[in-house]
Amino acid sequence: MAIGAEPGERGTATGGRVIVDVAFEERYWYPDDGGVVWVAGYQLVDPASGRYLGRDAPELAELGVRVAGVAGAAAHHADVLGSDAVAPGRRLELRRDPDNEHDPHAIAVDAPGAGQAGWVPRETAAELAPQVDAGRPWSAVVLRERRDSPRDPRTGLTMLLAPAADVELRVGARRPPRA
Repeated sequence: MAIGAEPGERGTATGGRVIVDVAFEERYWYPDDGGVVWVAGYQLVDPASGRYLGRDAPELAELGVRVAGVAGAAAHHADVLGSDAVAPGRRLELRRDPDNEHDPHAIAVDAPGAGQAGWVPRETAAELAPQVDAGRPWSAVVLRERRDSPRDPRTGLTMLLAPAADVELRVGARRPPRA
């Protein structure tokens, strides 16, 4: 497997650790809507080829990991979004929020020591909530942050969700893809 768990550490119902290979990157991104966004943090990579892995990469699906934005961060939790507790690479805690009046499958995303940063997006939470309710561990880590410019406050977060008690980002130098 190109990315993933070390032998005996794949996420299971009893715990474990998922390890993913990443490269650190800071850059401007130009979304299709014509805006400009500063993105800084970790990008998932295939260590064998050096190619970036998108959200729908088969290697990620094989591990069961998901990449998702932290919903509601800017609108409802700007104080936490502005703290160092949600910098790229920082661990996040997932907490079921079954009494949420807007979504019975809600999973809150907490930044240890800082408070709630937002929620797992509704579609993803609908998939994960039954597993969390059944006792299967899921962990999360901040992959990237979004800002209007490098000097402006954060406007959003992207996280990696893993079906294990722990997820580790293995930082390496990105090799250029082979031609």
